[in-house]
Amino acid sequence: MAMFSEENEKIEFVTPIDPVNKNVEDWMTEVEKMMKCSVRHSLHTAVIDYPNQKRVDWAGFHPGMCILNGS
Repeated sequence: MAMFSEENEKIEFVTPIDPVNKNVEDWMTEVEKMMKCSVRHSLHTAVIDYPNQKRVDWAGFHPGMCILNGS
């Protein structure tokens, strides 16, 4: 459904993964692919949103962007 960073930032999966009736290696591969897809989507959303907010607000709102702000 989602993943969390060590800083407790949350990125929702673009599409939930359902492990029911799947081999563990298959659904874990799906999770890995979805993690990459979801981070890509989150970054794309952040880039599109950048011109609409002050940098400090933008960095605090989007997961992973606090690094760019020096926080």
